[in-house]
Amino acid sequence: MQANNGIHRRLFLRGLGGVIVGLPALDVFRIGTRAQPPPRKIYAAFMLQQNGAIQGRGDDPDMFWPRAMGPIDAAAMAGGDADRTTSELRDYADKLVFLRGLDFHYSNNHDGGPVAAGTGAPVVGEGTDQLPVSESADFFIAERLTPGIEPLTLYAGRKGTFRDDAYSFSSGGTLRVGDNNPWNVYQRLMGLSGVDPVLVDKIATRRKSVNDLIRGDLMQLLGRTDLSKDDRDRLDLHFSSIRDMEMNMTQVAPALAADELQAVDGAHTENGNMERVVRMQLDLIAFAFASDRVRTATLQVGGCNDHTKYMIDGVETPPYHYISHRIMSDGGSGEEIPNAVELHHQIDRIHARYFKHLLDRLSAYTLPDGGSLLDSSVNLWVNSVADGPPHSGNDVPHVIAGGAGGFLKTGLHVSSPGYSSRALNTIISATGVRKPGGELIDDFGDSEGTGVISEIVA
Repeated sequence: MQANNGIHRRLFLRGLGGVIVGLPALDVFRIGTRAQPPPRKIYAAFMLQQNGAIQGRGDDPDMFWPRAMGPIDAAAMAGGDADRTTSELRDYADKLVFLRGLDFHYSNNHDGGPVAAGTGAPVVGEGTDQLPVSESADFFIAERLTPGIEPLTLYAGRKGTFRDDAYSFSSGGTLRVGDNNPWNVYQRLMGLSGVDPVLVDKIATRRKSVNDLIRGDLMQLLGRTDLSKDDRDRLDLHFSSIRDMEMNMTQVAPALAADELQAVDGAHTENGNMERVVRMQLDLIAFAFASDRVRTATLQVGGCNDHTKYMIDGVETPPYHYISHRIMSDGGSGEEIPNAVELHHQIDRIHARYFKHLLDRLSAYTLPDGGSLLDSSVNLWVNSVADGPPHSGNDVPHVIAGGAGGFLKTGLHVSSPGYSSRALNTIISATGVRKPGGELIDDFGDSEGTGVISEIVA
């Protein structure tokens, strides 16, 4: 059992073949220290939806937001607003910010909307070739808080489409490609890349767990008499999460053999596995935060004109992008989809449930200094466009969850017109990143979109 520098860094266990499993924050590692505790670590996850939302723009009804502005009311979300997409998040009413009125400044539509959502920056190039001139918020945070440890960059769905990755960028606007195979991500997080393929095969086919490979160190840790009950509960959750992830991943590609690891590459992009894969990717983000592997992560759900065919009421839908156009086409003409608005609304609700899944996972982890991992994080669900037709970049919906250790006021439904970079400024500042003089970040990506969302800063 080894420790990183600093009493508040997570410890990790080393197992057979080089497996490394990070541990959650534990009371026991704080006992006896007289040092002033450092500021609480804040984590940030960014989840991108495609194709807009049914939020009352153009000819669409508002089927997304609560009816009332101001404080978010859990009872209303479960009652009169139960027909709204955001009602899926009612369990976290007091930890949410529903943020409206933000526009993309420099780029728009499917090819540029994801770029704007992640960076808020000017772009070079046109169409699907456009790139931002600077990095995305996730990379900016990681570069300043954990130099040398890059963000976790994930993707869900098929690639080789109209435009694939377009949400995470490193310095100078260099595209970061997200991994859309949860099994690959899991192997990297657990240090399985160099492990005996026979052991990897046993894990993949559920005949062995990563937990088995670090059992010696784990039993030594659990044998400590100074572990609190909360410590033991956190460890139980942590290692149960590992086993749950293994079980879920092998369900995507059953009978995964050591020499057939690539078989999962075909299964994890199938329409029928989309929802399961998204949840798995979110599980990996929560686990990476809990074990302090990274401080920030992105998940891009679908390509930039996401063609996923979802199952709604037991029926496979047309491609999501067709639904967002209301016709059986990626363009402006085609056979009408009669119930397209309702289908789009139901797909919005699926994405809301994705986001809730992340919040469920983060809230399950309690921390020694109080609260949960959700309380010590700030998480964004954003869209690449505002609506179906005409796929505008104006009034793009932003949903924030987590108070960032008290930095944010939550439980609010607000409108704060301006450029979307203001939301990114606020999230970056919430993680603890500051200017050299100690001021909040107010000019990330877009020098003309300066400022934070003061209405939600405590």
